[in-house]
Amino acid sequence: MTTPCPELFSRVALASLYPPFREVMAEVISRCRERGADYVATRGFATFAEQEALHARHLRGEGGRAAPAGLSAHNYGLAVDFCRDADVSRPGLQPRWDAPAYAVLGEETRKAGFVWGGSFGDAPHCQWPGLMSGTQLQPVRGLFLSEPAGATDAQRLASVWRFLDTTRARPDWRAGNPTLAASLARLGF
Repeated sequence: MTTPCPELFSRVALASLYPPFREVMAEVISRCRERGADYVATRGFATFAEQEALHARHLRGEGGRAAPAGLSAHNYGLAVDFCRDADVSRPGLQPRWDAPAYAVLGEETRKAGFVWGGSFGDAPHCQWPGLMSGTQLQPVRGLFLSEPAGATDAQRLASVWRFLDTTRARPDWRAGNPTLAASLARLGF
């Protein structure tokens, strides 16, 4: 990660986050810190098995919202969940989960052109735009699953990310996402 606050991402596998998403998200978290709100990344990429386990917990009423495997942006390195640190002067993470604690995260996430989960009841969640519903995720899911048997998650992600790179280059995508497109251009993407 080339931007400030890498320590706030130490709990997630940075290499498994889509690089343009990772870099702009790091700027978002830096701006949140400048405003006095530290957010620690607690969940990034999730395998299909991890996602299915979370979804099953959710269905049993034992955990927060979680989409089925393959229907979450986490499965493609396109989402991160954060936890607000209630007391940065103390060592370790002092979780704060109340909805108002995520207002700064929501503002900065939307300003960057990303989707903030607070708009659908999941305030710690931030993700890449345009891939919210199962229908929108079908193309990336298909690419991910089309890799040969034995392909690693990194190989599967690379296939999805090449598709996203091609999509980002289209004039209609840039026109529909002007703020994010400008940030990506500034960062060399």
